[in-house]
Amino acid sequence: MSCCGHTWVGPDRAHCCTRTNGCGHVFDNAVLWDTHRVERDGVTVCLDPATLSLTTTKNGIWIQP
Repeated sequence: MSCCGHTWVGPDRAHCCTRTNGCGHVFDNAVLWDTHRVERDGVTVCLDPATLSLTTTKNGIWIQP
């Protein structure tokens, strides 16, 4: 798959698309994607995955260490 300048493989990956006001990051699964999205003052925002103790693969996929 490819979108927002990122390319990834795997059926369980979750992409936070910039076309829908996301951050563009790709996560290992939907649970990690859900964790990085929070609501603040009625607005949904993306948290920096590094602040959630996530790490990236060599291809830029955010995963749990």
